[in-house]
Amino acid sequence: MVARGELWWGEAPDEQGRPFLVISRDCANEVMQRVLVAPVTRHIRGVPSELPVSTEEGLPVGSVASFDNLRPFPKAMLVRRLGSLGPRLHEICVTAAATLDC
Repeated sequence: MVARGELWWGEAPDEQGRPFLVISRDCANEVMQRVLVAPVTRHIRGVPSELPVSTEEGLPVGSVASFDNLRPFPKAMLVRRLGSLGPRLHEICVTAAATLDC
């Protein structure tokens, strides 16, 4: 089961593998073949649409989940769970609101 707030390593056939943060609701994750993810990058711009993630969440280096690049991604291509936001789960909503200027 893929859950909201988890970090996963994703591998698509037409691009290099990378970490993703699962954004979509758990009730949707249970039934959908694709989940909404934010790609994780080490290129930190320092903008409100980035959610910082680090070694505490299971990554080898400090990075950010880019909410400016949200996309659907096949669950079958999320191959390895890296970690989770844990108690920081609420930050998904804060970052989404900043991204959408809500």
